Amino acid sequence: MKKFRHLSAFLETSSGVTPNVGTLKRFIKIISAFGYDRLYLGMADSYKIEGEPYFGYKRGGYTKAEFIETDAYAKKHGVEIVPQIQLLGHLHYLKKYPVYERLFDTNDSLIVGDDKVYELIEKMIKTISEGLSSRTIHIGLDETFGLGTGNYLKNHAPADRKELILRHVERVSEILKKYGYSSVEMWGDMLLDENSSVKAEEVKSRLPENSSVIVWNYEEKDEKKLGKMIEDGKKVTQNSAFAGGVWKYIGFGPNNAFSVDCILKQEQICYKNGVENFIVTLWADSVAPCSVFAALPSLFVAAEYAFGRINSASEIDKTRFLKAAGISYDDAYSLEYLDNPFKENVTTRSSSSIWLLYTDVLLGNFDTLVPEGAEEAYLKLAEEYDGLSKGKFGYLFALSALLAKALSIKAHLPARIREVYRCKDKNAVNRLIDRLIELKKALNKFMLGYEKCFLRDNKAFGVEVYHMRLGEQIIRCDYAIRRLKAFAEKDEKIEELEGGVQKLGYEPMPTISCSIMTDPRLLVSYCI
Repeated sequence: MKKFRHLSAFLETSSGVTPNVGTLKRFIKIISAFGYDRLYLGMADSYKIEGEPYFGYKRGGYTKAEFIETDAYAKKHGVEIVPQIQLLGHLHYLKKYPVYERLFDTNDSLIVGDDKVYELIEKMIKTISEGLSSRTIHIGLDETFGLGTGNYLKNHAPADRKELILRHVERVSEILKKYGYSSVEMWGDMLLDENSSVKAEEVKSRLPENSSVIVWNYEEKDEKKLGKMIEDGKKVTQNSAFAGGVWKYIGFGPNNAFSVDCILKQEQICYKNGVENFIVTLWADSVAPCSVFAALPSLFVAAEYAFGRINSASEIDKTRFLKAAGISYDDAYSLEYLDNPFKENVTTRSSSSIWLLYTDVLLGNFDTLVPEGAEEAYLKLAEEYDGLSKGKFGYLFALSALLAKALSIKAHLPARIREVYRCKDKNAVNRLIDRLIELKKALNKFMLGYEKCFLRDNKAFGVEVYHMRLGEQIIRCDYAIRRLKAFAEKDEKIEELEGGVQKLGYEPMPTISCSIMTDPRLLVSYCI
């Protein structure tokens, strides 16, 4: 028994990781076999517009031909591709170009009511309408917190943010009608904000016919809280929808354990409350390093519940997963352990693969958080992944083995460097220098492996971010080697190792927020 009118997957393509057409097809084929009937293609400016050479410039934007090819393939497999584009906020990539700068109210959002804005929006809609055949479109509108507080005020009186969004939707709606769109969807966070003089009744009366305001939450499990969110959504929309998500964007692992636990509970509550469209999102914040295929276990469990085949994750048919995905469920799930090397039976989020990789070898950002045995756990994990590096998804395990090897070397190295320096044990310095050389080689192998995997699954734009992130780690190894040699040979002080480390109030292997984890300098300022 199908519990939702639509079971949808949402694939983000505009945060620096743009899947190539081959990857889209592979993904579509698998989710179709799971039972998904919709794929939302999440795009901000990751597509090309004729006459707008800076739109999506160097961002891996899809061409009209690529849209048409992917759309035809999806139809063949019973999947409708619904474009999710941003027509108000999340367009900060455009603002850096002078040709677009004057269209912006704030750093992130366009100016409501500006005619030039709607000229650009019409080009966006026209391009999408010519490439993707669905006449349902998702226009974003989420997280436009500063709307109406910037350049808008130069020519207009202050206005309620929700009122501005409704004015914007009304103008966009007229353009959508021109291109044959019969259904419009949008995120609900701004339109459901209760801190506004514009109430639900007015929102409902001013939204286009057959519109859907999507309630979203990626971590809430409480039935009462979720029930209220869904009820609030139904007050303003004709077609109820809810979006949960797979936490694949906070580490190199997919966080399937937490995601499955959360999504299953959300699906149960949504079904109880008559939600028509359940969406599983796969965001890629800040050029997220985790492959979309690592999230397949979560997507499968969500589908099995949606079709009434299970009530809990323990009931899944792993044979069905193998047939649909071309990989063992347990093998796919094991990619989880990059962020849970001790394989603990927990349903919590972790980004340990990120912060352990990016923690500085001299600054000691996370020395006190690495549990005993991490070196051995990651080394064992590397051996396990090496054994899985054959077959359809073997490349993901080969890459994971390279990362686990690097993490096994690095796990306790910063703390050992600090201890040797504290004790002035110059006899141990050479052993640490050898270990740093070993780490440097492991990081370089991982960087080259990551580049290869990235280019296999995605367009090239975005791989440069990992060259910079990992290249910095390699350079810091060289620097640490020079400083340790100077300490051993000339008794030169290593200023970074003076003063000890302040212990942090976290449990081992914490989750670090996305904005912090992707910037090593922020890691330092956050933790020292």
